[in-house]
Amino acid sequence: MRVKLAAGERVVVRTRAHLSVLIGPFLGLLGLLALTGFALGWASRGTPAGWAEPWLPLAAAAGGFLLLALWLRIFMLPFLRWSTTWYILTSSRLIHRRGAARRREHQIALAAVYQLDIAQSPWQRLTRSGMLTIDLGHDRVLTYRNVPQIHIFKDFVVAAVSELPLTAMFDGVDMGFGDDGDTRPGSRAVD
Repeated sequence: MRVKLAAGERVVVRTRAHLSVLIGPFLGLLGLLALTGFALGWASRGTPAGWAEPWLPLAAAAGGFLLLALWLRIFMLPFLRWSTTWYILTSSRLIHRRGAARRREHQIALAAVYQLDIAQSPWQRLTRSGMLTIDLGHDRVLTYRNVPQIHIFKDFVVAAVSELPLTAMFDGVDMGFGDDGDTRPGSRAVD
């Protein structure tokens, strides 16, 4: 997974969503395996009453197909979604990339970040993950869910925003200091 970087741009952080998003699918997989073990044990006791012998291979094939479909739905799809979702912070933009076959990518310039908010559930506080809400102004809000080490990630974003040149923050307006030693932004020496 490569990111095309502009001249002078560097990758600060590259991370996936927190691994805790796979706890529910893993528990579902364990339940599915337990149910499969119970069904195989029940089927090994002999032919159920009223079942004809020729139907058993068809029932076993249907059960195997159902097991495979449930395994894909309960565990593999969430695992693939987790493994192909990335949060990438560079020195000038924040990138959210997801998907393998059909990739989606959303980029925002750090100069557009107006405000950062963190929200954590009690479980997320225990796992140190959380939801990062980025306010871009003009009623535009982005939410990144299950970001690992949420407070450290926010500190990295704040540090990257503070390292941006002031001209990037104000659409190219020269915010340099005056030549006469005046420390006010935008002041100029009068000849």
